[in-house]
Amino acid sequence: MRKILITLVFTLFTFSMSNAQAQSGSLVSPDKYAVSLNSFWSNWYVQVGLDMSLQNPYGHSFSHVFPNGKSFGVNAAAGRWFTPGLGLRAKVNWENGIKLFENGHLTWLAPFYQNGVNMHKGGYMSVVGDIQFDIHNLIFGYEPDRLWNLQVFPRAGAIYNFGVSKGSPLLGFGIGNTFKINKRFGIYFDIAYQMVSSGFTGVEKDTGMSGNNGFFDINVGLQINLGNNTFKRVDNAR
Repeated sequence: MRKILITLVFTLFTFSMSNAQAQSGSLVSPDKYAVSLNSFWSNWYVQVGLDMSLQNPYGHSFSHVFPNGKSFGVNAAAGRWFTPGLGLRAKVNWENGIKLFENGHLTWLAPFYQNGVNMHKGGYMSVVGDIQFDIHNLIFGYEPDRLWNLQVFPRAGAIYNFGVSKGSPLLGFGIGNTFKINKRFGIYFDIAYQMVSSGFTGVEKDTGMSGNNGFFDINVGLQINLGNNTFKRVDNAR
């Protein structure tokens, strides 16, 4: 799984860099336009929202994730688009730590089968970095008034389970969507799968980091674009 992720990241990164080079001038096809890259302080955004996680610990069938592995939380992120096709995002998620979102049947968050203990001890928190590739802009060209943009992102980071006082590195991959409300605001909807080590899940058997230890997360919330958040079109020199 890790080799597949690395290969995918390299392929998408190469594609994005080639596209950015093309948009800078001479390699742009005649029926497209180029964009000029903005200063470092442009194209920033923040996101705040709610999420649901679906735990899939080692030795347990995902078919029983409802309600055993389902939890709720909040997330916040900040990111920047360096080109219309390539961006970076830092994200923090706090899960199963707010009483309002308690799932009375949750038993797959360590410590196992001690319902309520994980939330009482603070749930868990993850900090991740995402490399974002905007599929619409990479394939169809940049369009500032597009209402829906699709992204894919590999991610890496760390996660800490307060319920058992254990942490783990984290690797994952996700699909993101942004829906434009106006120039300043939008809605985001992300789905991702994260692999973690057995320490986070509380499983005694050391399985290392694999797809058998992990969880899905589903995020929805508000995106706020800061300052100048568009790229300027440049006439294509022929």
